[in-house]
Amino acid sequence: MTVVVVALAAALFGVTRLFAAFNTEAQATEVGSLDGLNVQVTKAGWIDMGHDMASTPGFQMPPAMMPGMPEQGKERLSVTLTVLNTGDASKAARLGSEFALHTGKDAELVTPQSDTFGELPRLAGRNAVNGTLFFDLPSGELDDSSTWLEWSHGGSTARILVPVNGAVPHQHNS
Repeated sequence: MTVVVVALAAALFGVTRLFAAFNTEAQATEVGSLDGLNVQVTKAGWIDMGHDMASTPGFQMPPAMMPGMPEQGKERLSVTLTVLNTGDASKAARLGSEFALHTGKDAELVTPQSDTFGELPRLAGRNAVNGTLFFDLPSGELDDSSTWLEWSHGGSTARILVPVNGAVPHQHNS
């Protein structure tokens, strides 16, 4: 009887480890680390892009007539990052194009509308850079509890938690 119980326990342990090995979905963390670069979100929040025209009689300009403004029904989210090269050697980095946002409402990732990183092709060793990514999202699209940046760099991927409006989101183990 003892042998059967031990065999069942070993089989259960093996099956559990097998499922864990197939669960390759990365968990979101506060600091993402890939190829000697560390990324952390330092601030995130909605940008007020509204113009109060109530006090001025006349024409309310639609977003289509204001270049760079979010489309009708969308809001702009800013996500400020600090990227640190922890090594001594210079690292290739195209930071404006390495990130996408998971909003929590669906599986689709949202690419940035624009960024402040510019054309930074490399980050020198032991140096850091701050920059902001801007995302245009449909109103109500963001689920604070499961919002993260998906960072793709050097053939690897990491997920970084986004504390929207200063709140630190809790982690989902799905």
